[in-house]
Amino acid sequence: MSEKRKIFAKKISEEIVLDGEITESFWGDAQVSSGFVQYSPRDSIPAELQSEFRVAYDDKFLYIVAQMEDIPEKKFIIGDLKRDFFGGSVDYMSFTFDTFQDETNGYMFGISPFGVQREALLSNGGEGSYNSGGGSRGGSGWFNINWNTKWYSEVKLYDGYWIAEFKIPFNSLRYKEGTKVWNFNSYRGNSKINENSVWTIIPLGFTPANLSMTGEIEFEFPLEKSSQNLVLIPYMSGSGIRNKVSSPEKDFNFDAGLDIKMALSSSLNLDLTFNPDFSQVEVDEQRTNLTRFELFLPEKREFFTDNADLFSNLGSRESRPMFTRRIGIAKDTTTSQYVQNPIIYGAKLSGKLSDDLRIGILNMQTSKLSNSGIPSYNYGMAVLEKNILKNSTVSGFIINKQSFFNDDSKDYAHDLDNFNRVFGFESKLQSNDTRFKSQLYYHHSLENENNPNSNSYGVNASYEKRNFESNIYFYAVGKNFNPEVGFVPRKDYIFLSPSFQYKFLPENSSINTHGPGVDYEFYRNRLNGLTDYDIDIDYNFRFKSSAYLVFKTNLLYTKLLYDFDPSRSDGVALPASSEYNYTNYTFYFRTSERKLFSLRLNGKIGDFFNGDIKNIGGTVNYKFPPFLNIEVGSQYNNLIFPDPYSSANFFSLNSKISVSFSKDLFLSTYLQYNNQLDNINLNARFQWRFQPLSDFFLVYTDNYYAENPLFMNLKSRSFAFKVNYWINI
Repeated sequence: MSEKRKIFAKKISEEIVLDGEITESFWGDAQVSSGFVQYSPRDSIPAELQSEFRVAYDDKFLYIVAQMEDIPEKKFIIGDLKRDFFGGSVDYMSFTFDTFQDETNGYMFGISPFGVQREALLSNGGEGSYNSGGGSRGGSGWFNINWNTKWYSEVKLYDGYWIAEFKIPFNSLRYKEGTKVWNFNSYRGNSKINENSVWTIIPLGFTPANLSMTGEIEFEFPLEKSSQNLVLIPYMSGSGIRNKVSSPEKDFNFDAGLDIKMALSSSLNLDLTFNPDFSQVEVDEQRTNLTRFELFLPEKREFFTDNADLFSNLGSRESRPMFTRRIGIAKDTTTSQYVQNPIIYGAKLSGKLSDDLRIGILNMQTSKLSNSGIPSYNYGMAVLEKNILKNSTVSGFIINKQSFFNDDSKDYAHDLDNFNRVFGFESKLQSNDTRFKSQLYYHHSLENENNPNSNSYGVNASYEKRNFESNIYFYAVGKNFNPEVGFVPRKDYIFLSPSFQYKFLPENSSINTHGPGVDYEFYRNRLNGLTDYDIDIDYNFRFKSSAYLVFKTNLLYTKLLYDFDPSRSDGVALPASSEYNYTNYTFYFRTSERKLFSLRLNGKIGDFFNGDIKNIGGTVNYKFPPFLNIEVGSQYNNLIFPDPYSSANFFSLNSKISVSFSKDLFLSTYLQYNNQLDNINLNARFQWRFQPLSDFFLVYTDNYYAENPLFMNLKSRSFAFKVNYWINI
């Protein structure tokens, strides 16, 4: 193995001025590191546009100054100026830190040429989530962009290059006191020549945030214990609603609450929330559902996404023991939208107890909603994770949901009897170079009645090299497995999915990689035998422009275990125990998102149960850098079935317009039409960031029936405001 790249950080006493200029005297003595190599479109060759950086530190801050070679006659492509940008669509420079050198968890700090910041927590070694399952590749569980911390930066553009300065407080990071070395890397995205480059070589097929292929940063003196970091985030909010389909018809609420973030040690955090309000969170995307099962919608609330890998990255794609959207969110059946179920308080303890032991404890208490009959519940979870070998983990957890503090007519013992618990263990093992990854887990649910087959278990493994990738996923869900705080769309089955993808790597071609793949998924249960299979035969093209194209042939079999209307239009249902063999063909195309104009297209044609399906859809995005981003998307599904079964046409339309008046002032509007849900949703959100991480929000939301004339049949209308203020103590 080649020796790791290193950069030396000298301790300084001179004060730094963030101005995008390298004028401080200590930078002249600092080590300059450059020699970036391409990560894509070709790995391991010198970057066409080079970058260099220097590092220094004092007792409170880590300082980095970076200079990036540029092409001044070309414009930067960026859609807006909002914090936490998507790296695949903008220019940026970023740095990753593995402060415990466990090659498992880390931090990322990045900045765009317009001075827009982003920061993220890295888990699973900086690689794709293990719980994608079923041949799905990648995932977002490993890269938590919703984590926020206060740090400082400045950018200045020059003729032929740009300079970025980073000032990162040590008390915003967790690390071992007395350490002198962290694992460290840097990666850059450049839209002008469509190049991604890294400081240390990372082969194609791995993410640029991979924590097993880093260099090192060496500090001149051992790091002292970071100062205690206490953050108070009080908020005030108010909301008014006019509801024409349920009671009360009109309502107004005023609320106040508090979030507290406390560093108990240099490696352990305590987060507290009292009467939290999530009115500023972006609305869910409405999607057409042609399956027999519940759709998975992502968590967007910051309290739950911070350190989410400890709590939510468990189980498999279709058997998650913890799905935090079950906490404090209830479905409004009149609008098909999810609304808040008030949370009284919440507490979360997370971090490292030692070099190789990590802990997570979560406790939430919700209030009851008398009008909807939702009782008050307490939700708790504890998880302990131990690092083994070099970059692998084993963990155990327990989850508890229990009824508390409800109607006085119910005695306390009855509340205690109304519980749902899940416990389990997991192991995630991977090779030192992360080419091989595996997962083994076992989960069991407990209720006041002891039911058999109340478990879920699985084993997954994958191996990847430059020109091929192979995966195998196996998991089983018992008939009575019931994690009420989890996501389990179907039960009583075993699932097996082997997959293989081969990649040709042509030279001197506009195609970066291309090749065939096959993914075989099947489900069976003890009573009915084989119930489903899906043989997916595909051919993938990845272009040097970052465009992507795939063609698929799907050979499917379904045996219905219950009556089901595939048109989902309350028509005549296909009978239980009926069997269907059918074939359809799909394609997906995506252009580079680092262009002013980008496009995503998808389509499907072929059989669907005992009928036919035609689907076409796509999204068009146009940027007016850096102030305006317009996106319009649509999906159309035409389902045709023989008599007496119902045919259907489903159409959805969404339009999102994001306006950045400055780095601190934003307006976004979201319009959605979905005739399957019989709903039109209009959401407008205004945000003023009057201090770093301190915001004022105004949110307006309308829901209408999806009938003509449009915008005349109102279901509900709401207006909300929220002010939160980030206070470092």
